[in-house]
Amino acid sequence: MKQYTDNNDRRSFLKRCFGTSCGFSATLLLSPLLARKAYGREVGGDKIGEKPFARIEKLHEGVYALISTPFTKDGKSGDLSTHSNGGLIIGKDKILAIDSYRTPAGASYMADACLAITGRLPTHVVNTHFHFDHLGGTRAFMRDNANPEVIMTQTTRELAFETYRKTVPHPDSPDLSISTLNKWGGYLSDASAIITDEGKPLTLDLGGRTVTITPMSGHTASDLVITDDLSGTTFGGDLIWDGIFPNFMSSLPSQWIKSVESILEKSEGVIVPGHGSVRKVNSASTKSYRSLLAEIENHARVSQHKGITSDQAAKEFKLAESLGNYSYFRNGFHEIAMAAWYGEINK
Repeated sequence: MKQYTDNNDRRSFLKRCFGTSCGFSATLLLSPLLARKAYGREVGGDKIGEKPFARIEKLHEGVYALISTPFTKDGKSGDLSTHSNGGLIIGKDKILAIDSYRTPAGASYMADACLAITGRLPTHVVNTHFHFDHLGGTRAFMRDNANPEVIMTQTTRELAFETYRKTVPHPDSPDLSISTLNKWGGYLSDASAIITDEGKPLTLDLGGRTVTITPMSGHTASDLVITDDLSGTTFGGDLIWDGIFPNFMSSLPSQWIKSVESILEKSEGVIVPGHGSVRKVNSASTKSYRSLLAEIENHARVSQHKGITSDQAAKEFKLAESLGNYSYFRNGFHEIAMAAWYGEINK
C-alpha cells in the first residue's frame, strides 16, 4: 500500500490511462432533466446535469461539484443515493474525485459525468472522512477495468474498518447478517494510498494543475480539505455545512470550530460544503454557519454550568431567527450536538 509522507512520494502517483471509447457521450449528461427547484441555492456554477438526488455544477474550467439534493420540496428526507456532496478536479494527466457518496448508484452518476466530460474515469478518489455517506460508493469508480488510487488518512482507514466491519441483522432475512455499511446501501473499499503524516498539507500534481490536500480534524478525528490551487475552490468535506444542521456524531467540537476558522481564513475561492449548496467565503450563509457553531457551543457551556443534563439542554436549544432556516436529516441532531459538547467540557 502506498504511503504519502513527503514531496517525492506525492509526485510519484502512478499514471493511468483510460480509453475514450466507453460508449458514453455528452448527451448522457445533457438529456432532459427532472424539473426540480434547487434548494437553498445562493451561488454556483453552470448546471450541466441533474438527477432527483443531485445536480452537477461546473464551477471553473476543470472543476465540478456534485451537489446532493436529499430533501423533497416539502422539506422531508428524499432520495439519498448521494446524500453528501463531492466533486471532480481534472488535470491533463490525472483526475481527482472527491468523496464517493453513500451508494454506488450515487458515485456512478459522478463517474458517468466524468466520462461524459473527459472520456476517462477518475484516476484518484479521496475520502474526506470515514462516515458512510462519503465512502459507501467507492466501488462505482472501479468499473471498466479502472483502478483508481483510493486515498485516506491512516486514521480514517482505521475508523472505517473499526466501524463498518461490525454486522447487523439483514433487514429482509433476520437469520443473515450484513455489515453496518451495507445497511446504508454502501460497500467498504480499502485505501490503496495512505496519508501517514496528518500534521501537514501535501500536494498532488494532476498535470497542469495542483491540488492541496490538508489534513484537519473536528467533524471526526481525521478530516481532509481539498483545494484546487488554480481556481482556489475548496472542498471542505463535513467540516463545512450549508443550510443543514450539522451532525456532531464522532466530533471534536472545539477543534471543529478551529478548523472552520482556518478554512474560512485561507479560502480564496468558493467553498463546496459536505452538505448544502456552494457558498462564497463571505456569504450570509457562511456567516450563519459560523454563528450556528458558536451558538451551539455557548448553549452547551451555559447549560452545563447550570447543571442540567445534555438531553435537557438539547430540548431547550432554539435556533435564532437571525440564522435563517436549517433542514435536518433526522430527529436527534440537537441531542447529538449537546452530548458532544458535554463530553468535551466534562473531560
